[in-house]
Amino acid sequence: MGREVRARRAGAERIGYGNARGDFHLGDVLLFRGRGLASQAIRLLTRSPYSHVGLVFLYQRRVYCFEAVGVGVRLILMSEVMRRYHGGIDYYEVVRAAPEQRDGALAFCFQQLGKLYDRPGIVRFLLAILLNRKPAVRADQAWFCSELVAAAYRAQGLALAPVSAAYTSPADLAVSPELKLRYVLKRE
Repeated sequence: MGREVRARRAGAERIGYGNARGDFHLGDVLLFRGRGLASQAIRLLTRSPYSHVGLVFLYQRRVYCFEAVGVGVRLILMSEVMRRYHGGIDYYEVVRAAPEQRDGALAFCFQQLGKLYDRPGIVRFLLAILLNRKPAVRADQAWFCSELVAAAYRAQGLALAPVSAAYTSPADLAVSPELKLRYVLKRE
């Protein structure tokens, strides 16, 4: 999986965020290459350069990122993400998403706004990788990043990954035939 993603990244355009942001589309996917300890563990276990994921939201000519992090599901200005984040960010287009599906995915995220981070879910997910076994999943009201993004689109009839949202990793999204790498974003 990692080799395929690295090959895609090698051919991608590297562009400054300020130049790319005008080309961002509602509902596209941001994949993050974190350098922290937890990010490195996720990257190692999933054999991927990615450790985190978010969705693009546009409002009044501003770009935001919907994401599930330690404080829960939040909406944050993308300029703040670019300023604060220690790692790389890649921009992926959801190639076959209709405008209604994009709107619906973001409406789904708005309904989850403020809900808790899914700590038990991420532990279950990581154990499933380590043990190569996926136990049954109970519905809950908490989210980890890739679970949120996968569920948002799955609720609109567009499966970004073949597995349950509860077992979707950033790596699964990076190799999805529904996503196309557009940019490797650079800090300016």
